[in-house]
Amino acid sequence: MKAINLAILCLGRNLQNFCEYKNSMAECYKEKRVKKDEIETLMDFVKALSLKGLEMSDLDNFFYGFAIPQISKEFDLLKIYEDGPVVNIELKSREIESERIEYQLKKNRYYLSHLNRKIYTFCYIKHQKVYLYDGNNLEKVSIDNIVKLIKCSKRCIQNNIEKLFTAKDYLISPINMPVKFLHESYYLTAQQEEIKNKIINGIRSGEQKIWGICGTAGTGKTLLLYDIARTLGDEMKVCIIHSGILSQGHIELKSRQKKFDIISVRDCNEDVVSNYECVLIDESQRLYQIDFDCLIKAFKEKGIKCIFSYDFFQVLSYTEQNRNIPEQLKQQEEFVENKLSDKIRTNAEIVSFIKNVIDLKNKPKRYIDYSNIEVLYAFDYTVAKNIIEHYVTNKEYKFISYTPSRIKSNDIDKLSNYTNTHHIIGQEFDNVIFSMDNNFKYTEDGHLQGRIHPNPDYIFYKLWFQGVSRARERLCILIIGNEPLFNNILQVKMQFSE
Repeated sequence: MKAINLAILCLGRNLQNFCEYKNSMAECYKEKRVKKDEIETLMDFVKALSLKGLEMSDLDNFFYGFAIPQISKEFDLLKIYEDGPVVNIELKSREIESERIEYQLKKNRYYLSHLNRKIYTFCYIKHQKVYLYDGNNLEKVSIDNIVKLIKCSKRCIQNNIEKLFTAKDYLISPINMPVKFLHESYYLTAQQEEIKNKIINGIRSGEQKIWGICGTAGTGKTLLLYDIARTLGDEMKVCIIHSGILSQGHIELKSRQKKFDIISVRDCNEDVVSNYECVLIDESQRLYQIDFDCLIKAFKEKGIKCIFSYDFFQVLSYTEQNRNIPEQLKQQEEFVENKLSDKIRTNAEIVSFIKNVIDLKNKPKRYIDYSNIEVLYAFDYTVAKNIIEHYVTNKEYKFISYTPSRIKSNDIDKLSNYTNTHHIIGQEFDNVIFSMDNNFKYTEDGHLQGRIHPNPDYIFYKLWFQGVSRARERLCILIIGNEPLFNNILQVKMQFSE
């Protein structure tokens, strides 16, 4: 996105294609319409500045309507000085409650804070009413405060504002970043907030519902679930049930806060569940039938509130796939499903790459930068171990191995000393390295296929997806001794990286 001149933009206020004109100036071609009252408020703001003596040159280098990629957090106006402050101005066409203004500006400061600059956050209400939030208090000020900051000869950032904002800086994982979660150093997206409010208001009003939160990997299910638990923990006795092995992050959260308990599904039974007024189940697609039945019984017979978070695509075995807990939930007449979209994924490029690897015909319709993805080759496991150790030790990557079988040996056992796919359920890592060997191949029509796992209940393909979908920022695929597979996956990277 490119910064624009607000005075020049406003000269085109009567154009029928004003939105296209604005997008052309900003070199931003997303189909976002600008409402009439938004245009009128912008005009009013520019006029107010002009009456204070600001010239066209002073109204240059504003980013108008910038949204952080993948999060959709939008700012009305931003002006970022190269060696100075960042000025944020939110435009309102009418009066709103001061609490809402303060909340928005406080949220804006959070999203701008990683720039490590002095931040000025204003709200301009049509007809020259101005508020400033300084990080502690909201106060009514004069428009002269804005004039003083804008009338500055310092150089401004003019292009590629997107490079200043990375989604991973905001989309925290409560399990991998327990300190940030405990300090409430995060905000939910608008969609997450909407779902949270719907569920909490329903519970507070006594609705007898089984609540579901559905979303693919990286959509923020776990953060939303834990945030709901934190809120409800002020009002009732709450427990989160993790459908897997508790990690160090779970243990740290469990020991450092008192608003809710965290237990492994292994410790779940009727007596334990009965101790709580509300239970929230993470990764519930992996529940055993006996545990699912126990929870439904607790809801129907004892009125215990239940919130299930799940992604059917993240099942790891044929037993889990055939059990199909999400479908069993949908068969409950009290069930209400809430879906998270995939628009807030931490890395859209990794998502695109994974989809293309799964199906070679599933090519993106536009150029995608795959520079954060590596495809490496090792001709045997001895070489592979050296590469893995280098990436883990020197490049801060997390290596995830395939869950081994206790029944029959396989080449994957050669890397079994690392954390496996069953240990990282619900977790995310900035950088992930993951291996593929002769246990994988492509069908004639270009679909990725896994061979039969030594434990015939496990699904190689699902274990692979579980591993690669844990990456937040960088992904490295290491192919071991399977040159045809390497050639196919290398082409996926190269066709959109040239």
